[in-house]
Order: sequence, then structure tokens, then C-alpha cells
Amino acid sequence: MNELTEKFWPAIKLLILPYCILLFLLFYPINYFVYSPGGLSEVENMIEIDYNSDKVIEGSISTTYIMDLNRPTFFQFIIGYFSPYSTIGELSGSNLDYTNQEIIEISYLDKYTSVDAAIIVAYLQLESEESPGVHISYTESIMVYGKATYLSNYDEIAFGDEFIQVIGDQDEVITTIEGIPLGTTSLDTYTFTFKNEAGMEYLVDLTKNEDTNKFGITLKNYYIVDKENTTPQYTEVSSNIGGPSGGLLQTLSIYNMLSDTDLTHGLKIAGTGTIEYDGSVGYIGGVKQKIATAYLNKVDVFFIPFLDEEYYYDNYIEALRSCDELGIDPTGWLQPVASFQDVLDYLQGLGE
Repeated sequence: MNELTEKFWPAIKLLILPYCILLFLLFYPINYFVYSPGGLSEVENMIEIDYNSDKVIEGSISTTYIMDLNRPTFFQFIIGYFSPYSTIGELSGSNLDYTNQEIIEISYLDKYTSVDAAIIVAYLQLESEESPGVHISYTESIMVYGKATYLSNYDEIAFGDEFIQVIGDQDEVITTIEGIPLGTTSLDTYTFTFKNEAGMEYLVDLTKNEDTNKFGITLKNYYIVDKENTTPQYTEVSSNIGGPSGGLLQTLSIYNMLSDTDLTHGLKIAGTGTIEYDGSVGYIGGVKQKIATAYLNKVDVFFIPFLDEEYYYDNYIEALRSCDELGIDPTGWLQPVASFQDVLDYLQGLGE
């Protein structure tokens, strides 16, 4: 450092320090998440089905999405902290270990499996009502849904890859989740077979973790629609919205497009909730932001999961608290449901 620089260095540091702090606030990520209100997406624009073109749907059916920011910068965190419509929390569980890109991959995986579940539930409901020309065909499969940090060969296996089999003790071929050896067995390393998105099968030797005695991989059952043997045909339109919480409204919209009557009654219908293969509705996150989004978009009917009023995380109870906090009157438009049948009963009741 020369004499001139040394002389003015204290002043230079005072000038540089605010810029360093600003850069830190703008770009340094922290292990939190921020939920903020988003918008509505009409399902008919996301799933195109060859239904009766003479049928007029007077209202609309939309899913509700929120803005989900993982690992925000300090600046984004502060904005969310002072917003009355935002929710902030610490990343936990597997999300704390996953990169943001991996979290996004899982979110889109949830969406795609959710759409298939919505197709299956809606078509099966129509089949049970003997709707002409409606038939669904699907197959069961097992996919990679989670990976622990200690998983051996971590990068060789991708989220959404299909599990085919594993060679167990005594060279037994296992093709079910229940049969996969997790506890104490005679082997530490097993050869798994998976199929990737391109349809190529590959082998991976996975070794159990010494501390957990597990492989560190989460597998999940799901169903894939056989589009060639399903009628009417449908097309999924790509979108940048992820997650499974649109399942209930996707099911309703698909059913409404293919049924003889219009269940919307000219209303602006929205909601949230996952859809299970048996037609039951599942828990979702971001309730406060979805309530605010529905209210700001002047929704006439908003369906919310209602699992058990004694259950702490029940979405309906959470929704009522959010309405009270935001000064919103839920009367007449916030409708709790536990199943897809509850939704049909409510809307059919409006018609009667």
C-alpha cells in the first residue's frame, strides 16, 4: 500500500462499507421461505379436452397459486416480513438439504402427478355415472420422490425416475416398496434398477448408511394415465406453476367439461387442495396467501380442505384465522370440503 493510499484508506473504507452492506442485503441468501399472494389460473386453459363443443360453460373454475420464494436475500426477507399478506418461515426437513433447483424439480413433479390424479378421479366419477364416451386407463408405478444427503451415488438418480426392481437377499427380485430391504439384512449394498425420463433403464449399487441403516432414498407409489386407451383425449398445456395443490380444482374442471350439465352456474369458482386417488382432499400450504388472492380476485366460491376441526393444521381453521387477520368476511364464499364428492354435492345443490 503506497503512502497516498494509506493516508486515505480510512475514508475509502467508509465509502466502500455501505456498498458492501448493500450487496450483502441484495444477494446473500438465507435458509427461509417467503409465501406471498399470487393469482388464479383457469384450469380449462391448462388442460385441453375434446369435449362437447356445443356445451356452454358460463362460469370459470381456477386453481390458486402463490409466490413461493426459497432462500430469499435479506432484502427480500425484510420486504416479506413487513408485508401483512406474506408468511415467513425457516426451511426445514429435506428442503433444508435440497438446492433451490431440486425444490423446483420436486414441485413440478408434484404438479404432473397431481394432474394425472385429477384426470383419474374425474374420469372414474364420470364412468360411475355411465357418462357416454368416457373411459380411463392407467397403470401403477413407483417413482423416486426424495433423496437424503447421505445417499450413495446421489447424482446418478434423478427425481421422478421410475423404480423397476432391486435384487435382495438370496438374489430375490423385489418390485414393490414394501419388499425393499430397509432394516438389518445380510447385505450392505444392493443393485437397484431405475428408468429415467428418456425411458432408458440403468443400474445403481446403493449402500446403506452406517448410522441410519437405510439407503437414503424415498420411493412413492403413483398412477400414470394410459393416454392412448383413454377417451376423450386430453392435452396438458405447459406452465410455470408447480405443486400439487391445484388437484381438487383440476378434478372439478375436468369433470365439468365432460359432464352434461354446467356446475359453475355462472360463478367464479376457485379453491385449493390436493386430490387423492380415492377422491379425498389433502392438506396444502400457503392458506393465508390463497385466501388473500381469492378475495382480491372477487371469487364467488372458494373451496378449502376440511380434514378435522380438532387437527391443528386443518386448512379450514387456518383459513378462518387468516380471514379474521386480514379483515375478510368468509360468509357465503369460503366452503370447507373433505372430498371431491363434497364439491359436487355443494355445486349440484346450488342448481337445485
